[in-house]
Amino acid sequence: MSRLKSYEREVRKKIENLGKLMGFEICEKWAPSTLKGKSRQDLYIPQIDIVWFKKCNRQFVKFLSMFKDQQVLDPYKDIEKEIVVGFELELTDRDTKYLLGDISNLSRLCDYGFIVMKNVENLVIRAVKASRAFSILHGASNVFTMDPDDLDKITEEVKIS
Repeated sequence: MSRLKSYEREVRKKIENLGKLMGFEICEKWAPSTLKGKSRQDLYIPQIDIVWFKKCNRQFVKFLSMFKDQQVLDPYKDIEKEIVVGFELELTDRDTKYLLGDISNLSRLCDYGFIVMKNVENLVIRAVKASRAFSILHGASNVFTMDPDDLDKITEEVKIS
C-alpha cells in the first residue's frame, strides 16, 4: 500500500473521529438522498469525500415530501439531513480549476465545507483565494481550507471546550 493511501486513511479517520466527538453522524462518498436512483447519464451527481450530518426529524421529511410535486425544492438539497458539513481531501497538488470544482460542490451541497490539503506549492493560498473569488462571484461559499496536520490540535481544542 502506498504511503499516500495510508496517510489518506489516517486523515479520514481523524476527520471522522472529530465529527463523532461533536455528535455528528458520518458518511463517506456522500451524495444527496434526493439524487438516489437518478441516472448519471441524465444528471450530474457530485460526491463529497466525507460528510458530517445530523438527521432531520422523520415527520418533517414526510411533511416536506408531500409538497415535492410543486417542484420548488432544490434537487441537490438533501431534505433528510438537517446539517451537512462536507470535506474534500486534496492531499496532492491540484490545479486551481480543480479546487474551484470542490468549492462549487461543497458550497452548493453543504452548509459548511472544508478542503483538507497540505500547504505545498502555495496550494492553501490558492484555495483560499479561489474560495474568496467564488464568494464574491456567487455569494458566500462557506468553504474553508484546513491543513490535515492541524487535525490533532483542532481535536484537542474541541475536547477542551
